[in-house]
Amino acid sequence: MISGFFKESIVKRAQEKKLVEIELINLRDFAIDDYGTVDDRPYGGGAGMILRIEPIYEALRKVKTTTQSSKVKTIITSPKGKKFNQEKATEFSKLNHLIIVSGHYEGVDERVIDYVDEEVSLGNFIMTGGEIAAAAIVDSTVRLLSGVLKKDGVIKNESFNIQGKKLLEYPQYTRPAVFKGKKAPKILLSGNLKKIEDWRLKKALEETKKKRKDLLSRL
Repeated sequence: MISGFFKESIVKRAQEKKLVEIELINLRDFAIDDYGTVDDRPYGGGAGMILRIEPIYEALRKVKTTTQSSKVKTIITSPKGKKFNQEKATEFSKLNHLIIVSGHYEGVDERVIDYVDEEVSLGNFIMTGGEIAAAAIVDSTVRLLSGVLKKDGVIKNESFNIQGKKLLEYPQYTRPAVFKGKKAPKILLSGNLKKIEDWRLKKALEETKKKRKDLLSRL
């Protein structure tokens, strides 16, 4: 489902540069029978199917036996997990090995939690599977690795990291200076780097306050 995603754009280039190695593991390779069974009906009844613990346990056991580094972490994508954010991406980028178990179907046997370090969620919504969440986590983590982006400085001044502050990014403009009567801010064309920096910080603060106000209004 997500193999193509890792063959495109920045993640692809990172692998070509040998800055990261991504291995996709098919749970069906660790199925409990010759039919490739990895799920079963939930105890107590209910809709959907539950991923069994045995295939996940065996897959993790194989992966961990090939991992020599102590800087390794195992996570599972789950709606009830800790919300993934830029701080988590930064934390993961400092690991030597990140193992992601993708939840799927109606859920995962709860006993899997005994074999992972953390549950991680993209947000308060449900998807058909955790593969997309896993891909998003990989993407946001890989781009933080040194040498992945053409200019490492890019990650030092973007959303959630504006001048070292947890702010949303300021508005950005490029050519043309005027489009359908709407002009790019004059300050950005001034060449005065100090004033531009101050303007950007001010706008980043405004964008962050606007977002927080919007979130509060939904409560």
